[in-house]
Amino acid sequence: MEVVMLQTEAFDQFRRDTFKFFHQLLTEERQKSTVEWLDNKEAAALLKVCSRTMQNWRDEGLLGFSQVGSKIYYSREDIDRMLQKHRREPFKALA
Repeated sequence: MEVVMLQTEAFDQFRRDTFKFFHQLLTEERQKSTVEWLDNKEAAALLKVCSRTMQNWRDEGLLGFSQVGSKIYYSREDIDRMLQKHRREPFKALA
């Protein structure tokens, strides 16, 4: 087993750098995993459709959702994905 000796100042700097690295890593990971959830009313307002249309899209499997009790939630990511999947190119090139 090898023993490494560090001066107190070098050890303190190493400790600060390591703490800073892990703090930055955790912050980035939290930002990645943050999901924006919209309830049924918010999602319908965003898409400018009625709640019945939202129900139809859920029934047809067009839009993923989560349900907690009687409350329905949609992730903004699922809404964006559905819109992108149904995107159509313009029929006519703009001049």
